[in-house]
Amino acid sequence: MTPDWIPNIHPFIVHFPIALIVVAVVFDIIRAFLKEHDWLHNTVLSLYAAGTVGLLAAFFSGLHAVDTVSITGDAVPVVTAHEDWALYTLIYFSAFTLLRVWTWWQNMEAKQPVRIGLILLAFAGTGMLWYTGEQGAKLVYKHGVAVGEIERLEQQIETLQQDLAQFREEAAPERHGNGSWTWRIGPGADRALEEYFTIDGAELERAALTQSDGRHQLHLEAGEETSFLLFGEAIRNVDGRIELNTEEFSGEFALIHHYQDPEHYQYLRLEDSEVSQGQILNGSDHVLGSGQIDTSDWFTLRVTASGRHFYGYRNGQTIFHTHADEMEPGRTGLLIRGGGTVRVRLVEFKSVE
Repeated sequence: MTPDWIPNIHPFIVHFPIALIVVAVVFDIIRAFLKEHDWLHNTVLSLYAAGTVGLLAAFFSGLHAVDTVSITGDAVPVVTAHEDWALYTLIYFSAFTLLRVWTWWQNMEAKQPVRIGLILLAFAGTGMLWYTGEQGAKLVYKHGVAVGEIERLEQQIETLQQDLAQFREEAAPERHGNGSWTWRIGPGADRALEEYFTIDGAELERAALTQSDGRHQLHLEAGEETSFLLFGEAIRNVDGRIELNTEEFSGEFALIHHYQDPEHYQYLRLEDSEVSQGQILNGSDHVLGSGQIDTSDWFTLRVTASGRHFYGYRNGQTIFHTHADEMEPGRTGLLIRGGGTVRVRLVEFKSVE
């Protein structure tokens, strides 16, 4: 059992393979300049093998870890780079360890040039290991991923921003540059939808504004034809979220990104209580993952996309971690089709680098 202040076991595991491989390289260097000692050679092979097994454990614990924390903003491309380089490093040292066993079996390491070449390969792998670890450290120490106090402060900042938006009575979406935008629903949001958003496909049946519990909410009603509500410029790496209520809606609703046209875009889609993540390519629907979620009351959906890594969240809990080819940068927004009313309090898309 881990302490309640650590959300997963990855931090406990990850340091062991790093230490084992670094010590293996040090012993390898010592062995290259000493007379042959069987115990030293056996130690080097054992350390590389143990380190590779540790990398395997660290990699899979890391895949689990990313599903236990909420990755936001500029941390999104960092976590995908960390995962990619962890995989590359695991493959590299797996192949390298097999190579070491093979050269030992063939008695090739008795030759000094072979030993030096193997050490250079070990240094290359250590460089990959160092870069992978740097990305992991950046997640914690720069972006505060899995740091409880930072997450609590971010929640407080969000609450203050919502209160400030209500005080200012902002109606239009706020542009932040690089295609990023935030729309906190306030007085005049129904008019702002017509004025500031691009609508592809069918026009909405109705957009109306109400207020409940001191907060404004926008009611969106569509028909049987699909409506795409788009805002902002094209974004490559995306972090999007929406605070919504679908209790009075039956149909298809989605956060969309990398939108080129109605036949090319990516989505985090909700159909009643079924949520799915995927891509529309040449008009064909490629579902990457699907499942059931609780859609009662108000909840928040988030989607992130960086490179070929895509995540979906409900109220900060991971629903999906899927992979597919990266699409060209595109616009962001909402998709709606069906009967009834979707109520919205907040929509936000960030460009993350």
